Amino acid sequence: MEERNMRVEARITPKVFQEFALFDTFRRQKRYRAPLLFMLILLAFAAVCFTQVGKLDSAALLGGVLAGIGIALPLVYVGSYIASVRRACKKLSQAGSPVAYELLLTGEGVRVTAGGKEKTYPWKKLHSACRLKNSIALYVAERQAYLMPDTGDPGHETKLWKRITDRLPPESCRDLRK
Repeated sequence: MEERNMRVEARITPKVFQEFALFDTFRRQKRYRAPLLFMLILLAFAAVCFTQVGKLDSAALLGGVLAGIGIALPLVYVGSYIASVRRACKKLSQAGSPVAYELLLTGEGVRVTAGGKEKTYPWKKLHSACRLKNSIALYVAERQAYLMPDTGDPGHETKLWKRITDRLPPESCRDLRK
């Protein structure tokens, strides 16, 4: 029995983009770790300084400065990232969420057409797939993903996810809707 190709037009809405950006950065890449480690180290040094209050001059001042920097810089880092995501979402909203690219899932692989250029990725070379609440992220490489937004048709999304999970190894597919 011949398998039909599945075509997906990727309209990246602000909702889809925001969900993916936050997932990819903070959950998949775990980029919260460095700011958290920085904060913990500076708070530990601040705690040491606070234990010396009354014994050493300016211990409270140094402890306060270390604690302030330890808390402020990670918050600024996360806050600036979230602000940049919001700016990108605003631009997407103003543009009317046009079709960013088109994906064609075939028996051999995934063909992506964007800006008049076409690229094919064989199934065995794809990195992974994640099913998010509003889209499916198909990673063609560790740091490159194509989004397939939810069309509102649960049957289509289920067929699309099944097609992907049938082709990729089980350990490289994560359904985060569960």
